[in-house]
Amino acid sequence: MNDLLYNKKVMCPVCNREIQVTKVKTKGCKVKARDTDMCVHYEDLNVLFYDVWVCENCGYAALQDKFEGLFTRDIAAIKDKISKNWVKRSFTGERDVDKAIEAFKLALLNLKVRNAKSSELAKVCLRIAWLYRDKEDTKKETEFLNFALNSYNDAYSKERFPLDKLDEFTCMYIIAELFRRVGKLDESIQWFSRIVASPQARSNPKLIDMARDQYQLAKDQLAEANA
Repeated sequence: MNDLLYNKKVMCPVCNREIQVTKVKTKGCKVKARDTDMCVHYEDLNVLFYDVWVCENCGYAALQDKFEGLFTRDIAAIKDKISKNWVKRSFTGERDVDKAIEAFKLALLNLKVRNAKSSELAKVCLRIAWLYRDKEDTKKETEFLNFALNSYNDAYSKERFPLDKLDEFTCMYIIAELFRRVGKLDESIQWFSRIVASPQARSNPKLIDMARDQYQLAKDQLAEANA
């Protein structure tokens, strides 16, 4: 196994069995670049590959920072709709992009079975889009960007902020940038302009600068499309 990875024992909250999960050592988290939709690129290995933990025994999967937070009703739903049909397989050890996508899609299925909040679905869908970007599968990337966009839009209108660690204006920025990336430029411009015009958003100068840059890019792209 890669020297930047290590295995850790945890308890699965669904089947109450001890499992091993693979984590990335801190020294393996050297950031190389960031995309305008917050996707992080790393120098040594893709940390995102290991962000979902999967129980090989029952099929429960979740982002590692959410793995233990389950209600009793969630456990019952997962046992009934996933574990009954689960074919035992391991996700421990090194992952390639396809194995990472499989893990994330399993986490997405678990969220849907649990009737999770739109913000949780959006976070996972956006990361699946990033994985397809890593794979250079533009069609699938756009498909999951759209899924993430719809869920973030729903969360923005229905949920209270912060959404996990996401504040209102960062959420607005992500919505605006996703609109731009899927080609809905009018909507993108509207959302970016709301951020730029907001006095409250100015408490985050870096976000304002990013929004201005992407606002101008969206306007340029729209002008080019209409030329």
